[in-house]
Amino acid sequence: MSWTNRGAPPSAQVLECGGEAHAVVIDDMPMYRHGITRLLGEMPGIGRVEPVETEALAARNLRLPAPALLVFGMPPDLADGWNQLRVASLVLRPRRLLLISDNMWLRLPPGLDARFARTLCRSASLATIERDVRALLDLPLAAPARPEPDAMPTGFRRPFHAFA
Repeated sequence: MSWTNRGAPPSAQVLECGGEAHAVVIDDMPMYRHGITRLLGEMPGIGRVEPVETEALAARNLRLPAPALLVFGMPPDLADGWNQLRVASLVLRPRRLLLISDNMWLRLPPGLDARFARTLCRSASLATIERDVRALLDLPLAAPARPEPDAMPTGFRRPFHAFA
């Protein structure tokens, strides 16, 4: 499995003509797949997010462009999961990989550089997932949210238990 594209700068490797990346999400848990698809769809710099079921990989048109990112949810059966990942990498030809697993000790196969592939536990926070996706796709960090101008200053807010 190779997620390298030598000779081009990182941003040119992952971004498509429109300047936005294409991502594919494969996970056997529908709710998790939907959540990751939504998270990626709201990130600036990612244009299209395509949820794909593992059974639909065989029917996928091989002439479609390779996605910039494959988010792959490892199933509980690791042997089956590595086989599905191999098939997905051959069919999709992704440039980057984010491997999501229930097994927090799961490691990437030897030879995969952290610039091209990362692994996260399925219970990782949204901020952690977004951080790793931004790092893999060489996207700028999100700007911190600014408070509303007419919002109450933090010094005047009461703690939660004071309202009870």
